[in-house]
Amino acid sequence: EPRLFDYVDFVTLDAGERPLLALLEHIAGRRSQQRLVRCFVREDGGELAGQVRYINFVEPDVPFEDVGTPTWDGLPLHDYLSLLDMLNPMNRLWSDGRWNKLTIAHGCYWKKCSFCDITLDYISRYEAASAKTLVDRIEAIVAETGQTGFHFVDEAAPPKVLKALAQELIARQVSISWWGNVRFEKTFTPELCQLLADSGCIAISGGLEVASDRLLQLMQKGVSVEQVARVTRAFTESGILVHAYLMYGFPTQTVQDTVDALEYVRQLFENGCIQSGFFHRFACTVHSPVGQDPAAFGVRLLPLPPSPFAKNDVGFVDPTGTDHDAMGDALKKALYNFMHGLGLEQDVRRWFSVRVPKPKVPKHFIAQALGT
Repeated sequence: EPRLFDYVDFVTLDAGERPLLALLEHIAGRRSQQRLVRCFVREDGGELAGQVRYINFVEPDVPFEDVGTPTWDGLPLHDYLSLLDMLNPMNRLWSDGRWNKLTIAHGCYWKKCSFCDITLDYISRYEAASAKTLVDRIEAIVAETGQTGFHFVDEAAPPKVLKALAQELIARQVSISWWGNVRFEKTFTPELCQLLADSGCIAISGGLEVASDRLLQLMQKGVSVEQVARVTRAFTESGILVHAYLMYGFPTQTVQDTVDALEYVRQLFENGCIQSGFFHRFACTVHSPVGQDPAAFGVRLLPLPPSPFAKNDVGFVDPTGTDHDAMGDALKKALYNFMHGLGLEQDVRRWFSVRVPKPKVPKHFIAQALGT
């Protein structure tokens, strides 16, 4: 949108270090405009005057190991308000109090999930840093802010990096509290979960998404419901709070799928695997595998509305015709009660305002997966 450039001079994309360094050199007269990196500019003169041009001179990004330590120098850190938007335990961690934010790896080491923007740089370009570098950064941030709480903001923190980080924190006797997002994969053994707890881990969030093995496979999530149960139980038994990201409205998700997913979630709460969760409505984005190849997921995309600024979410037609709005109200109501230990012994159909089928999930599926 050319009018944006009435207010800004440049727009850069993705990881900012290399584009900003190129931009600084350009402003200082040491680099031509043609050699800007991932940058939008509006032409001021010539026959292209008024048009927006994207310039991407190919140049390697700054390695994650070398990007440096974040700084909050000069900010009035003690004057910010703590805001509480809901009683969900994980939401309280996000907003009630202050955490030092730190990325322990750039991108996602899995980068396969079909609902995710895996074609974009912040997901697709995976780079890690050494445990020594990470703990050096942690110590520098603690010295600057006086805060020993850390939120690792990775898309999915890699288990190997977390293990090395935990060992380094313990070896150097660096005492912090930390939490972050992971994939619930089998690498998180009870021994590794205990090691993470010993290093200061207090909470973990991860994507269970639609608790259905059929849909998890369609999503290319790389986990099963049984596996999630065992991993989340290992975290819980190590004294770590577990929050599950949950999803509804995924392509081809039926009412039966939704009821079964809620039954799985009920059993996970009942067996002490998870303590917190939140149901998100699936959104199809143009950069995700669903947005790139909708036919592979059994849906048809709707035309994008005209927008000169940005095109991201795209509507779609699902032939199953499930009323996901009606399903979502029931899922959120049930989950709110489960988090308070209420209704765990009741038939999940009671949460729905419309008639739904009986769950096909065996009543003790999670307990059997845990070997209890």
